[in-house]
Amino acid sequence: MKFELYITIDTEPDCDIHWNRSFPFTFTSVLQGIPEILRPIWDKYKINPIYFVSPEVVSDKACCDVLKNEISKGAIIGTHLHSEYIEPNRTFVNGGTSNEFPCFAHDKNIELEKIRNLTDLIKKNLGYNPEWYRAARFGADLNTIQSLQKLGYKFDSSVTPHISWAKQGGPDHSKAPEQPYWISADNFYQSVSREKSIGIKEFPVSISGKRMGAFGSVLPDKWLFYNWLRPSHMSVAEQKKLVNTYIKRYKNPTFVMMFHSMEIMIGKTPYVKNKKMQKYFLNRLEKTIEYIIQKNG
Repeated sequence: MKFELYITIDTEPDCDIHWNRSFPFTFTSVLQGIPEILRPIWDKYKINPIYFVSPEVVSDKACCDVLKNEISKGAIIGTHLHSEYIEPNRTFVNGGTSNEFPCFAHDKNIELEKIRNLTDLIKKNLGYNPEWYRAARFGADLNTIQSLQKLGYKFDSSVTPHISWAKQGGPDHSKAPEQPYWISADNFYQSVSREKSIGIKEFPVSISGKRMGAFGSVLPDKWLFYNWLRPSHMSVAEQKKLVNTYIKRYKNPTFVMMFHSMEIMIGKTPYVKNKKMQKYFLNRLEKTIEYIIQKNG
């Protein structure tokens, strides 16, 4: 059995413990967090992370300098469309918080132009041609994939199996496959052969179903109550359980871990409010990586 592990980081400006964006923007998770906290972990475990960068980050020169250094060390840069921060119809300039799902907040032509503009910004400021995409708030649908195909993308990672965002105004990803698949030209959630696909491969975030065993079936249908490969709120034991579930379900499973860059910093999200919580977060991250590597050995 051979595993693949992708560690993906939604790379964005700092927030506060209520998820409000910094105003004006600050970027401690990029400027300090990546080189001082995350890079030593990547080097230790020989990880090439995928940084899904938002428009605000790639518009900041100091952030771009850090990301260029990461690229030189093998990191991959993906596009992360927070559509309110880029033209056309840009809503915010230097701060402000929105909860829009890009695929539904704009018609497909506007969404296409926003992705195009962010792609061009990454090319200009990082000298990098992105092939990976993840929508903000996982807000992607088949129109999004069609836009990515037009722009030359090869991979998407916007899908959250088992979870529907419909009540919040977003897409319903609940019927999506758990493992990577070539996307049908007619159905975002249908796995087809590469030859019959739209030409883009989906890498869903690793989510295995409800938490807390049998009791989980009565929990509210909210993202927080699902098993994610996500050190933000999942214990090491829960993440190990997900890993073992995938190993039992699939011959050669792929694991896609995700978290936000600012989650590693103190006071920038609800998950890390002090040094003790920061240490616990990083322990969950490292112990899960170690476990997957061990099981793969």
